[in-house]
Amino acid sequence: MKSRDRDRTIEISEKINLENLPFKINKNKLNELFTDIAEDFSQTLKNINDLKKIKWCLSTAKKAKVFSVIYLANENGKSIYKEEISKLLSEYSYKTIATIVDEGMAKGYYVELDPVDKKNLDKKIKNIRPSLDVMSEFYNWNISRIERSYKIIEKFKKTP
Repeated sequence: MKSRDRDRTIEISEKINLENLPFKINKNKLNELFTDIAEDFSQTLKNINDLKKIKWCLSTAKKAKVFSVIYLANENGKSIYKEEISKLLSEYSYKTIATIVDEGMAKGYYVELDPVDKKNLDKKIKNIRPSLDVMSEFYNWNISRIERSYKIIEKFKKTP
């Protein structure tokens, strides 16, 4: 590595939280770690291109935030509907939220289920959930990311 590149790597390392890594890293290995991180990120983006449903759900910041709200409600067993999403994402209009949800439902990426809360019998309220296909794509994509991250961690744990 050129001296200037090495100086840049050291300068960058002084601005990041290396103490949060799950391993101690030798300063001489920083460039290798940064290269592995870049390759992992590239692979993550490449993999998302093969996942049509998740690619759509995460294609814009707005869609990603809507997906996150719907996904978290699903995982926590809570009812979620357009109005509630709009309240939680107050930086966007109800119309914007409704358009994203409606488009996702038309594509089959989101589905309507009966509300989780049995006390709420209002049939106008539609409990929005990610489809089973979206969930399986999302989990498989994340499992792949975890696997690659684990390999990086193991690699640097072993090298002093």
